[in-house]
Amino acid sequence: MRSVIPVLLAGVLALSPAIPTAAASHDKGKEKNDREQVIAQPFHPAVMKGKVHGTTKVRASVQDDLHLAVKISNEAIQAKVGEDVPGDRTVTNPYVSGADLSGVDEEINKFVMVYVLDKDDEIVDFKQIELKKSDIQKEEWNLVWEDEFNGESINEDKWNFVQGGGGYGNNEWQNYTNREKNARVEDGSLVIEAHKEDFGGNDYTSAKLTTQNKGDWTYGRYEIKAKLPKGQGMWPAIWMMPTDYELYSGWPATGEIDIMELLGHDPDTVHGTLHYGKPWKNTGESYDLPVGDFSDEFHTFTLDWEPGEFRWYVDGILYAKQNDWFTKNENEAAAYTYPAPFDRNFFLQLNLAVGGNWPGYPDESTNFPNQMLVDYVKVYELDGDYREAGERPVTQETDEDLRDPIEGDYVYNGQFNTNLEYWDFQPFEPSDLFGGIGEVAVVDGEANVTITDPGDQPYAIQFVQPNIPLENGERYRLSFDARSSNDRGMVVNVSGPEQGFARYLSDKSVALSSNYESYSYEFEMENGTDPHSRIEFNMGQSSGLPVWIDNVSLVKLPKDPNASKKVLPNGNYIYNGTFDQGSDRMVFWELDQVGKAKATTSVGEAIPDREMTIDIKKSSKEGDVRLSQDNLNVEEGVYVLTFDAKADDARSIGLRMTNHARAKDYVKENISITDEMSSYQVLIDMNETDSKTVFEFLLGGSKRSTVTIDNVEMKRVAPPVTIEGFTKVEAEDFQSMSGVQVGEDGKSVGWIDDGDWMQYAVDVKEAGTYTVRYQVASGRDGGNITLLRKSGNVFDGTLGMGEIPDDQADEVTSLAVEQTGGWGNWETVTDTIYLDKGIQTLQVNAANVNLDWIAFAPEQTENDSVVRNGDFSNALTNWGSWWGDQWSGAAEGEVVMEDGQMKLVVTKTGDQSYSPQVFQENLLIENGRTYTVSFDAKSSVARDINLVIGEPLSQDPWFIPFMGTKQISIGTEMETHTFTFEMQKATNVNGKLVFEVGKVNGASVPSTITLDNVAIR
Repeated sequence: MRSVIPVLLAGVLALSPAIPTAAASHDKGKEKNDREQVIAQPFHPAVMKGKVHGTTKVRASVQDDLHLAVKISNEAIQAKVGEDVPGDRTVTNPYVSGADLSGVDEEINKFVMVYVLDKDDEIVDFKQIELKKSDIQKEEWNLVWEDEFNGESINEDKWNFVQGGGGYGNNEWQNYTNREKNARVEDGSLVIEAHKEDFGGNDYTSAKLTTQNKGDWTYGRYEIKAKLPKGQGMWPAIWMMPTDYELYSGWPATGEIDIMELLGHDPDTVHGTLHYGKPWKNTGESYDLPVGDFSDEFHTFTLDWEPGEFRWYVDGILYAKQNDWFTKNENEAAAYTYPAPFDRNFFLQLNLAVGGNWPGYPDESTNFPNQMLVDYVKVYELDGDYREAGERPVTQETDEDLRDPIEGDYVYNGQFNTNLEYWDFQPFEPSDLFGGIGEVAVVDGEANVTITDPGDQPYAIQFVQPNIPLENGERYRLSFDARSSNDRGMVVNVSGPEQGFARYLSDKSVALSSNYESYSYEFEMENGTDPHSRIEFNMGQSSGLPVWIDNVSLVKLPKDPNASKKVLPNGNYIYNGTFDQGSDRMVFWELDQVGKAKATTSVGEAIPDREMTIDIKKSSKEGDVRLSQDNLNVEEGVYVLTFDAKADDARSIGLRMTNHARAKDYVKENISITDEMSSYQVLIDMNETDSKTVFEFLLGGSKRSTVTIDNVEMKRVAPPVTIEGFTKVEAEDFQSMSGVQVGEDGKSVGWIDDGDWMQYAVDVKEAGTYTVRYQVASGRDGGNITLLRKSGNVFDGTLGMGEIPDDQADEVTSLAVEQTGGWGNWETVTDTIYLDKGIQTLQVNAANVNLDWIAFAPEQTENDSVVRNGDFSNALTNWGSWWGDQWSGAAEGEVVMEDGQMKLVVTKTGDQSYSPQVFQENLLIENGRTYTVSFDAKSSVARDINLVIGEPLSQDPWFIPFMGTKQISIGTEMETHTFTFEMQKATNVNGKLVFEVGKVNGASVPSTITLDNVAIR
């Protein structure tokens, strides 16, 4: 669910910025006691040319209990035995003797310090080497794109303008424009100028330029000479985003490359950063200008980007290297193959933001107008081949670095038996850094957080346990109990404070009430092992109500190699069907060769070549070469399998769903494929449930053949929703989707970008024009909902799977959605569409909008009733009953049909008027309309009943009435009762009509009540 939109803006921050980590109250790490000094053998490192362009390499030997590290610098480096080795990103630690060392040159970055380190990374010995030209492998870069801004205006053949406001996911205050006032060429430089002025609903204006689809590159050298602004709240950025934004799903899985960012209140420091994940992680380094600040004169900012490595420079001085990252789509089972996401085209962006979560906001000291000047932008390609990315170099921690669990629990004192030991409150200085003021105490064995001021960020009130050890590749379960004094929210995560606050468990929004509830979240540690993770309870911003927390636990889940595979969040049962995940892009797939059959598999590295190729060298029958996945948790039902395939010559391949022993086939099909890559769709009717189902392609039967397979997907197909009269469809009940995510509460859909869609199968009982209502929320400008209709559906085989293009739809309607004030502030917007009778597919594209539900209502006359089946001609369809609980008192009886009427037989009432009750939900009640309510009723015993109409809620106050409770006396003869009310609240599609037949006016009257002809007109 969106809390921050994944917009294309540098330095996007989630809920926790780089907050300093408080000292833990307990640290089981090893202390540096006096110990015998390690005596090293004589140390004589030597340097020589590396194998790869622009590299040197060091050869040195050390004894087994020591290791090497190397630092690159533009100046002589100071070192001392016994000190800790530097930890910045110009240091390679550990360094393997003879490995290529990049980022060096004979003029600037020519000093190499070679360290000998002990197991605690203390310096045992060292030697500094000054490189000569002969020590470095030759390297040449060729200019392929440039803009020196020598013309009279901005060259729009090279640059695009981003326009508009909306905060850009960082709560920024500017509105970007294409006016010369904000962006122009002047004196041979690009001028990006911020002004303080009212424009388009914002208090400031500025400009943002991009090269998207005009300059897009994979790898290269990027050199920008610029003079930067200063002043509180100013935020200039030079950065890159991917051209094919959706390839690896939305931000941060897209990847983001920040070549340069500066915070205006710190004008002598620039930052170079990578953003990637899911969960989101950012890693980077800063560079401090030795003299003056970056507003004094022009400086050159350079990024070298190669497969598996980035290098950042200021004025030619190397200050950071990175080569460890990952990315993952939440709809996939494994991370994409390294070096994704930084293995495809990115474009450049130049902008000057005003204000935001990271830089803060302008104050009286900030001068306007304020400028960012760019002298030139140059892009180079390497003359020759780029280095190989290799495998991701994840740093592994040793077992002794990890805090031991206590009886399997990694949380210490999770039941608060020893007061607040091992826990930290407000782990930053000062404690009210983000405006939050509160305190925590243990009361009756629970941690009780009281809040004086909730501050302006969720993490403004923060309760954490640090030093939680998490191991790469392991799966964990976090659980806890929590409550408040009333309804309020809280955000929980597991993060890495030493890893840029990477989210190992993504932010989870927790809805608290006055009742203690238990919460549990499972996650996999996809980052490298981190011995200093922490559990965060964030209680700021949303409420000043107190919070009680107890029974906090984090346990490692056992690995079961034969465990059933979970269905992916997008409904897909096949893992890695796009062949772009795992170390070799083939994870989760097995090639079985039976008997004397011989075959090999391969997947290409380039994006267009990422498809599985099976080279069958020897085979005698169909089933002796099998490409399979096992342990699919497949239930009885209808499924659609889609895939792309081709062969070197036209041939047939088999598809099979079978049991784990391959002794019982559930489904077996043969598909004829050609020598052209084509899409295939198979409707699968699974007639039983098997949590260990094996899916396989049968590829044998041809002595020599090559088969290529891609985009394998199998989804269960839900039957169509019947649209008859007013009908509401929950947004998350889509039949298929692309790119969207279901919210944490499972009750809405978000993270919807351009090109994302959801599809719904419907069976319309009566053709006509329908009013369509959407419950939406949006935190930015540019929201839009497009609804497409196409006859047929995959469920009955009358329409294929996949996106419906606009030009192939039978009907298209669209409307703009304005900001609603936030991603959780819901409003209803309305459109119309013509629906044919019968089964059809509806596709919703809702860019920059969160969607809760969609409601369809046919055109109505004043004589049409809002109530469905009010004459009970369809028995008790659309009607429900409730018979109380332990709080309202349990009633007894039954609801039956007799003589075409509803009879509510009450043998015992509860303790409240609403126990028992009969009701109808999902009624459309429109603002400003006057409604007439009518019904026929009688009772076996004269008595009073209540009639209420309102919106039911899932928490206190449980019900919002649209009118006052109507008390009605009914006798023993059938009589028509009528009254009117005006709907003064906002239009509501969740209306509920309730007949309360419990303890009314304090009287408990067992009776049989008959109802008929219920209508609201």
